[in-house]
Amino acid sequence: MLTIQKANIDDAIEIKELLRETWNSTYADILSPDEIEKVTSEWHSLKLLRKQIKNPKVLFLVVKLGDELIALCNTSIMKGDHINIQRLYVRPGYQGQGIGSKLIKEVSIRFPKCRKIDLEVEEQNDRAIAFYQKQGFKKVGKKVLNVASVRMPSFVMEKNM
Repeated sequence: MLTIQKANIDDAIEIKELLRETWNSTYADILSPDEIEKVTSEWHSLKLLRKQIKNPKVLFLVVKLGDELIALCNTSIMKGDHINIQRLYVRPGYQGQGIGSKLIKEVSIRFPKCRKIDLEVEEQNDRAIAFYQKQGFKKVGKKVLNVASVRMPSFVMEKNM
């Protein structure tokens, strides 16, 4: 049975493993293995993940199929009516089954006063861009993310609710 719930500290190791798997699958044609390792080591450290899970200004959701963690989404409140999606990842074997759409819907349910959701997505991540466009997001700008000395040109996308 598929469940969406708030992450807890005990989920951090499994979250880190899911992020490593999805990053290696998603970015293998975009970034070198060394760059993927650098970014995931910094952005997905257990210390950072645990801090985000405990932060009351961050909604960190996980999707489980039975006991298996298969997807996640974490958001932060930018203003009372503006939410930023920091991460939305679905384990490769479960992509294309509507799980990402369910996570976006869950975010909107949990933030009923939300009027705008935005996110950044790497410019060459065509599959994610197509997914977000299907969800009603539009490209509204560009941003270069620098993580662990890795440059990632990204689109800023947003959706009005």
